[in-house]
Amino acid sequence: MKATKLTLIGGVPLLFCLMLALPAEAQQMAAENRTGKVTAGGAVGLQGGTADGTAFAIGLSGDYFLTHNISIGPLLQLGFTGDLTQVGFSAQGKYTFDITDIPALTPHVQAGIGFIYADLDRGPLGSANSTSFLIPIGFGADYRLTRDISLDSTLLFNFTDLGSGVNDSFFITWLIGARFHF
Repeated sequence: MKATKLTLIGGVPLLFCLMLALPAEAQQMAAENRTGKVTAGGAVGLQGGTADGTAFAIGLSGDYFLTHNISIGPLLQLGFTGDLTQVGFSAQGKYTFDITDIPALTPHVQAGIGFIYADLDRGPLGSANSTSFLIPIGFGADYRLTRDISLDSTLLFNFTDLGSGVNDSFFITWLIGARFHF
């Protein structure tokens, strides 16, 4: 029993040292050139201002870096409430900034164009569905944890023209998730 306590107590400083080393490694990795690299991410969050109030959101995205700062890639946004299902797909352009004092932190701005499909159950009035253009514009930041993984948060302002009973022209998506660097 005493040996187990000593091992546990001895392991705490070792774990603490490893935790301090991870951000240092991540900062060194973040300073590398991104040109030609690919990232993919998944996130969950909320969509506010939809035709049925606040929706649970899922986001999937990918980026191919054309230059160190400029990338392009797909963005899939899914939104669900009890009565609403939204599926949005767009091609995004993204500009990623570098912060010299904190290389592991990389803010970004993005904009894209695509389409959205929405299906709204209106109870006794039946259901309404509509397809329209989708223009997501937003910003966010990644924090590089290791060479291969970053934490990510993105806020998107989505402009659309869903009609036919859905009547939604603007909603906001906030996503928090992880990005994987290949």
